[in-house]
Formats: sequence, structure tokens, C-alpha cells
Amino acid sequence: MERLLAASDAINAVLDRIAMAVGWLFLVTTAVIVFDVLSRKFGLQVPGMGSTRLQELEWHLHTALFSFWLGIGYVKNSHVRIDIALSKATPRTRAIMELLGCLVFAIPYCVIAIYFSLDFTWISFVDGESSASANGLPYRWIPKSFISLGLILLLIAVLSVLMRVLVYLYGPPPLRDRAASVGVLSH
Repeated sequence: MERLLAASDAINAVLDRIAMAVGWLFLVTTAVIVFDVLSRKFGLQVPGMGSTRLQELEWHLHTALFSFWLGIGYVKNSHVRIDIALSKATPRTRAIMELLGCLVFAIPYCVIAIYFSLDFTWISFVDGESSASANGLPYRWIPKSFISLGLILLLIAVLSVLMRVLVYLYGPPPLRDRAASVGVLSH
């Protein structure tokens, strides 16, 4: 049980580092948006960097931000949930439901979504897919790969939560307290 908790802690630390590192893209995204708006407002055209390219770069950056934050969002229980059914449940009941949710829904969904997103990315790479716009960005496989990587991080996060739930449900009392200190079990 100690190893499960240690593995979960290590995964959470890696997911947190990734999210914090990618978080800097928020500033980059903001700068791109501001530059795009100002360049259109004042008619400033930088050669090779038209509004179409800037707008596509914006959604590429948004894709990276969203995708790389999926894992930490799940671990910290900051994702959207509908907890009406469990709002008055005991912590043990919530943990059992989280265990079932991980095993029955989250893991199968992640595995299927990863499979198809990798295929989606590979086809884009092999075909040399680029923007449908003549002056858009090339290498459409790059933002598509962010989706695949984000789903992989989500699967890893689900496994981390699953480990914590197992420790909470079946571990000795001191470890249960440590397991319950993060995410869904901390409420």
C-alpha cells in the first residue's frame, strides 16, 4: 500500500510539473491574441504572419493548454462533476463510486480515445496535413498530437487516483489519511 501511495505521489508531482510548465503558454497565447487584435485594428501586416496564421496559432496553443492540464485537473478534482447523487454520501461510498468510475468508465474511455487519437494524429502526419486555408499553418499533426498526449496524461492521472482510492479503501489507517488528502477523497 505504501508503494501505491508513493507511485501516486510521484505521478501527481510529474503531472503538476507538466501543468505548471505548460501554463506559461497562457502568456504566449495572450500575447498572440493581443498582437492579432492590434495588427488587425491598425492594419499592421507582418510578412508571413497574417491573421489566419495567428488565429490558428491561438487554437493550437489553446489545444496544448487544455490537453496538458487534463491530468492534473482530474487528480485535483477540478474537473466538471455532477455530484448531486453523492453529495450526502459517506467518504467511503464516494471512494467506492470513484473506484467503479475509474474502472468502468474512465480507463476504458481513455484507452479507446487514445487509440483513435493516435490514429488521427498518425494519418495527419503521414498525409502532411496542413491548414485548409492557403495562408494557414502547416503541420496540423502537432496540435492533434497534443490531444493524444493529453489523453495519455489523463489515463495516468486516473491510474494515480485509482491507486489512492485503493489505499483509502484497503490500506492501514495512517495511509488512508494520506491517500484522502488529495483530490476526490479530500472532500
